[in-house]
Amino acid sequence: MVLQFKKRGNNDLKKVMVYGKDGSGKSTFAETYCNENNLHPVVIDIDDTNYTNLPILDLNLKNDLATFKSINTAVSEISKTSEFDTIIVDGVTSLLELLVSNAKGLAKYSDRAVRFQKILQGLLSSGKHLIFIGQADMEVIYNEEVQSSKMVIKVNSIVNEKYLCEKNEKGEYTHKVVKFRTYTGSDNTTIGGVKPEPVDDDPIRNICIAIKNYLEEQGKLVTKSTMKSVAIKRIKAGIIDESMRPALIKYIQDKCPEDLKGGE
Repeated sequence: MVLQFKKRGNNDLKKVMVYGKDGSGKSTFAETYCNENNLHPVVIDIDDTNYTNLPILDLNLKNDLATFKSINTAVSEISKTSEFDTIIVDGVTSLLELLVSNAKGLAKYSDRAVRFQKILQGLLSSGKHLIFIGQADMEVIYNEEVQSSKMVIKVNSIVNEKYLCEKNEKGEYTHKVVKFRTYTGSDNTTIGGVKPEPVDDDPIRNICIAIKNYLEEQGKLVTKSTMKSVAIKRIKAGIIDESMRPALIKYIQDKCPEDLKGGE
């Protein structure tokens, strides 16, 4: 068997997430992003709130099954055309709600997970740039009370750029770079042609920062022992994925809490 290797460089596909509260200019930002990066997008508008000048698909979103089939078919057709090089999914949070089936009990959410995974696989294999637009709850959260769904975590894990859109007290729309991994040095690789400052998007370190902050809020000492204890409890509770246990415990043992300074 001859090993095949990916070619890295300017041709890598963009996988972008834009998120924020209602009315924070997410769709407009996505349109500006496409214009400044010379992308030619088509929009899957779940909430019917995309008022940009971008082409929007007319899809059947009457129920969970119709939504699933309609989006799958659309993505398949888009993948075959050269007219569009980018797919924008506007309303990821609402899409997750629409995909919940009429099955009884927890099966309805299992159906949603399977359907969303199939849609995601179709998007990833489409050969197009991807832009996901979602509400503020698309941010991954780890704490004792709230945990992000595995689907939200999955979207966060596959994107190589992430932007938080906000509206300030003056009514001005702004955005903040949360994650950026694809800068190549050309002027049109990001909004305004400006290279973002390096950001910390290491999920293990971010979990440790959340544990450290939790311990401090509880008035407890932040030590390797106390951090391991909280980490194990969260793993057992399903807040942290079991697969992350070895790397998480090793990180705490080797670098905590000293390496977390400045991470608040």
